[in-house]
Amino acid sequence: MNQKNMHTILLIMTSVFCLLNQSANAESMSCNARQSSFDCMVCNCYHETRGESQEGKIAVAKTVLSRAESKSFPGTVCKVVYQPWQFSWTRDRHSDNINAKSFIDNRSLKDCRAAVDKAIDEGPNGLIFFYNPRAVSPAWAKRVKSCGKVGRHIFLVPHGKKCPKSLGSNPEHSSSQKEEDNAPRSSDGGSR
Repeated sequence: MNQKNMHTILLIMTSVFCLLNQSANAESMSCNARQSSFDCMVCNCYHETRGESQEGKIAVAKTVLSRAESKSFPGTVCKVVYQPWQFSWTRDRHSDNINAKSFIDNRSLKDCRAAVDKAIDEGPNGLIFFYNPRAVSPAWAKRVKSCGKVGRHIFLVPHGKKCPKSLGSNPEHSSSQKEEDNAPRSSDGGSR
C-alpha cells in the first residue's frame, strides 16, 4: 500500500472515530417549567447564549436571578424563565429540550452549567433585561437604561437603577472567594 492510500485510510478512520465519539458523548436534557431552578437556568442559558463567551452566559444567568428577586417578575427562577413572552425559545415552535450531539453544543451545555453555578454563587447583580440587537429591536429598550454589551447581547436595568460594576462574573467576589478558599481550616471545616 502506498503512502497516499495509507493517509486516506487514516483520515477516514479518524473521521469515523470522531463521529462515533461525538455520538457517544451526546447529552440530552429536558427543559420544562417543572424542573429544578438550576435546570431551568441551564436550559435558558443554553438556548439564549450558544456561541457567547462565558461572561455572556454568566450575565444572562444573573439576569434571571435578578428577575426572580424583583417584585415586577414571578418569584421563582422557573416562573421567570417560562413567563409568557419573555424568552423567545420558550415560545417558538421548536423543541425546548436539549440534544447536544455536536462537540460545540456539548461544550455550550457544560459552559452553561458552569455559568449558572458561578451566577448562583455570586448572586444577582440587578440586571433585569437583555436582548440581541441583531435579532430584535424591542420598543421597551428605549424605556430602560443600557448598562453595556457582552457578546451579542445588550444588558439593561430600569431607569433610576444603577448598573452593576460587572455584567458577568464579579472579579471582586472571585478574588475574595479564592482567599477564603485558601484560608486555613479548623477541624470542623470552618475558616480560622
